[in-house]
Amino acid sequence: MEVLCGERKSATKELTLTAIKFFIQDLKLTNSKYNLLVFFDRGMAKREDVRGSVSKLGPKGLCMVLDTSLDFERLLITIAHEMVHVKQYARGQVKNSSRGKTRYWMGKSVRKEYYDQPWELEAFSKERILANKVFRMIAKA
Repeated sequence: MEVLCGERKSATKELTLTAIKFFIQDLKLTNSKYNLLVFFDRGMAKREDVRGSVSKLGPKGLCMVLDTSLDFERLLITIAHEMVHVKQYARGQVKNSSRGKTRYWMGKSVRKEYYDQPWELEAFSKERILANKVFRMIAKA
């Protein structure tokens, strides 16, 4: 998986790219044919009530947007959460309908509230486990 970042050099960019590369290995996405574009949107959480998002771009592209106004811990947990969504798209576990109104999980149409959606249940269940691996590496350094 190739990662491209739409941000100038900064500490946030370096942290983000390092974490994403770690999660790509941990989630076994290294050989994925998808490209991941990463963008930053300061204040996204206040404005839109989301800390990050992932969307599909064409047949082999994914776009991740992250709120850079988050503190270090919350940003890393958000990156981990969004990387689970990257994995779900890359493996075909989650798909959008052609009109984008319906999502499919493992081939079945799903219309549930946000916190009951199976792709969100998986992302929330894995975000802290993934982030803690990075926190432990940092603590050892």
